[in-house]
Amino acid sequence: MNSNNVSLAVPFTRDSNIELASPLYLGDMSFGALSGVPNIAIACAAEKMGVIAGTGEGGLLKEVANISRITVQWASARFGVDSATLSKGQAVIIKIGQGAKPGIGGHLPGVKVTEPISQTRRIPVGKDAISPAPHHDIYSIEDLGQRILALREATGKPVLVKVGATNYVSYIASGIARMGASGIIIDGAGAGTGAAPSVVKDNVGIPIELAVSSVDSALKKEGLRDKFTVIAAGRVSTPEDSLKLIALGADITSLGTAALISLGCIMVHKCHLGYCPAVLTNKIAPNQAKVLSLEQSVQWLCNLVQGWNEEMRLLLQSVGLEHINDLRGRRDLLRYSESLNPETLEILGLSAEQLRGSGIQRRQDNDLSMSFLGGEKTNPQDQQIWTARRLTMLREVAGTVGKSPGEAQISSMGTTAPPLVEEPMRISDYLVSDGAQVTRPSIDPYREEIETVTFLAGGALRLSSPFFFTHLPAYVPPEVRVVFAKVASRIGLLCDLKEDDDGDETKYQPMKKYAERIISDYSENESKLGDIISFPLERYISEGRAKKILSDLRKKGKTLYLRCFSFSTKRDLDDLRNIAWENDLGRIFSGIILDEDSGNIPLEISVPLLDRELRSRNLRDRVNLLAESNSIRGSDDIFKVLALGADAVGIGQAALLAIGFEEGKNVVFDSAKSSERLENFALALQRDIKLLAGAAGLSSISSSLVGNKELLRSVNLDPKLRKQLNVKPAGAP
Repeated sequence: MNSNNVSLAVPFTRDSNIELASPLYLGDMSFGALSGVPNIAIACAAEKMGVIAGTGEGGLLKEVANISRITVQWASARFGVDSATLSKGQAVIIKIGQGAKPGIGGHLPGVKVTEPISQTRRIPVGKDAISPAPHHDIYSIEDLGQRILALREATGKPVLVKVGATNYVSYIASGIARMGASGIIIDGAGAGTGAAPSVVKDNVGIPIELAVSSVDSALKKEGLRDKFTVIAAGRVSTPEDSLKLIALGADITSLGTAALISLGCIMVHKCHLGYCPAVLTNKIAPNQAKVLSLEQSVQWLCNLVQGWNEEMRLLLQSVGLEHINDLRGRRDLLRYSESLNPETLEILGLSAEQLRGSGIQRRQDNDLSMSFLGGEKTNPQDQQIWTARRLTMLREVAGTVGKSPGEAQISSMGTTAPPLVEEPMRISDYLVSDGAQVTRPSIDPYREEIETVTFLAGGALRLSSPFFFTHLPAYVPPEVRVVFAKVASRIGLLCDLKEDDDGDETKYQPMKKYAERIISDYSENESKLGDIISFPLERYISEGRAKKILSDLRKKGKTLYLRCFSFSTKRDLDDLRNIAWENDLGRIFSGIILDEDSGNIPLEISVPLLDRELRSRNLRDRVNLLAESNSIRGSDDIFKVLALGADAVGIGQAALLAIGFEEGKNVVFDSAKSSERLENFALALQRDIKLLAGAAGLSSISSSLVGNKELLRSVNLDPKLRKQLNVKPAGAP
C-alpha cells in the first residue's frame, strides 16, 4: 500500500460540514502572547493546508479575522469579544481552562500590554491582563449548557469547550456532551503558555494521555461518543504523539509549541518578558524594530503540517490502515514500556500482552510504541534534589536574583518539572493537584481572599501561613539562625531549633526575645528554651520523670509537642501506642512533630498514616500534626503534604538556598539583606499556596485543604505505595 493512498481527512465536528485535510488543530495562542505575525502566519497556514487554527483569547487581528479556517475563543474576561468577532471563523470555543493553569485565568503581563494590545483587548496600557479564574456566569454544568445554546443561536456555528485535564475531566466531558456542545478541547498538564505561575504550571492537572483515554471510555459508556469531537492538546511533540492520542480515543490533536518551534523558537522559557530572541513573543510596539517575515513563516508552518501528515501516513501504512478514522480508539495497536504500572495500563486501556518486545504479532511486525512519562526511569538517587529549575525559582521569589521578590514566579512555555520531564526526587513529584472547572467554581486568588491562617495548640498558636522554619543543618552558624527566629517572630511563623544541649548558652541569648515563636527540644538548661517545647518520643518512653517534667512545663505556660521520627508502617506506631493516647496526647501534648530528617522515611508516607491513626482514635481535632524536613523544596511540597494530612509543614534548606546561603560558599553574610530575602521567600510561599488552593476551588487552607486527599492524583506511582497514601491514580474516576 502506498502511503499516498492513506487518507487523513476527518470532520471537524459531526454536526457541521467542515472537513479537515488532516486531524490537526494549530493551537490557541493569543494576540499579545504572540507578536502579531505568528498569529497571522498560523491562520494562513491552516487555510492553505486545509486544517484549522485557534486564536486564543484577547480579540482578533484584522488579518486573522478575514481568514475562514479559524476558531474564535470566548474566555472569562471577554477581552476583545463582541458579536462581530464571534461571527468570524468556523466555531466558537468557550475557554473554561487550559493545561498550563487549570483553575486560574489567562495572564498577559503588563509589560506586554502595549497600545495595540490595549486597543484590541480594551484594557489599560501597562497593566496585567489577568482573566478571572471562573466565568462569572458559569458556575454549574447547567449554566454552561445555557451559554452553549446562546452562542450557537447567536452565531449559527458549532460550539466547543476547552478545559484543562484535571481530576474530574471524564465527568466534565460527559456534562459538556450532554449540554449540547459539538466537542471538547482537552489541554493536558504542563502544556505551553505565554505566562503562568510556575507552581500551577508544574503541579496542577493530569497528563493528556490519561485524560483522553478516560474521557473516551466514559463517553462510550454513556453513548455520547459518536457525535462528539475530542481534541487532544498539550505536549503533542511529534506525529507519533498525534497517532498515539488518536489510538487512545482522540479525533484531532492540537499543535502549539511545535508550531512555534517550526518558526524558530529556541525554548528560552521567557515569553512573558516581551523580549523574545526569535521575535515570536516579543511585545508589540507601533513601530517594531524587528518582525518575522510573514511569507517565510507561513511556508515554515506549511512545511511542518506537510511533514507531520507524511509521517502519520507512513505510520498508518506500517500498521495496515488506510484511513486515520480506522485508528481512533485502536488501543490494541499500542505498545508500552515496563515503566508503566498495571493501574496506568488499565486507565489507558492497554493489556499485559502489549508489553513492548512481547512478541505479539501485528501486520509487518509493526505497531505504535507507547512512550509515556519519558520512558525508562533512572535511579532517583543518581540526581540531586536541588535542580537548576528549583534553585532559580527559590532565588527569584526571595529577591536574591530577579526583579519580583515576594511574588509567585511566572514562567513560559511548557513545564520541565517531574514527573513529565525531570526525574522524580520525592514521592510528591508523582502527585498532582486538581484544578476546579465547571463541576465546581475555582476561587480567584487575584481577586478573592484565600485564608491561610493556621491555628495550633487549640488556638493558642496562630500561624500566618501553614508552614514554619524547620531546624537548620549543623553547619549553619548562630547569626543565620537568629535571622530565621527574628523573621518567624515578625511575620507570625514558627522557628524550630531542635538543638542538643552542648553547654553553649551564649549562642541562644539573641533568640530569647523571640521565645514565643521558637520550638526547641527539652533541656535541663532552661535558659535556651523557647515557649514551645518538643519532647523526644524515646525520652518520654524511657524517662520515668517525663510526665512530671511535662506537667511542670505546662504550668509555666509552655506549649508541648511530642517529637518523633517519620515512619512507614503501623508497626512503627507501637512506640506511640505505649503512650496512653486518649490521656497523654490530648491532655499533655498539643501535637506531634514528624521529623523526616531523623527517620529517613518520606513524609508523604508517614503523614497520612499518622493522620489516619489519630482520626481513628477521635484525636485529630485535638492533636496537631506538624511535618518537617530539610528536603521540603517549596510551596508545592508543602501543599501536597498538607493535603495528605499535616496541619503545618517545616521547611529549612530551601529557605537557606533562597537567601543565597550555601555550605562551603564563602559569602559575606548580611543580616538585614538576609532578613528581607527570607521574608520575601515566606510571602512568595504563601502566595503560591493561595494560587494552588484557588485553582482547586478552596477558600481556606486549614478547613478545606488539610487531609483532603481527594484533591490529589498520582501519576504512574507504584500501586502499593499509592494505596499507602490513599490517593487515587490520575485518570481514574
